[in-house]
Amino acid sequence: MNKEHGQVTGIIWRGPDDLAVYQRLKKYADKKNISVSKAAKQLLITTLNKD
Repeated sequence: MNKEHGQVTGIIWRGPDDLAVYQRLKKYADKKNISVSKAAKQLLITTLNKD
């Protein structure tokens, strides 16, 4: 799979707002000692299960 610059786990991060969200995600992942992609997946599952 070819990734675009700034792409992580199928998400393209562009601009300062996206960068801020990515940095929060990275901080969360580091705190949990997991990868950014695993953190994103966990957060998506948790959020979607609340709906």
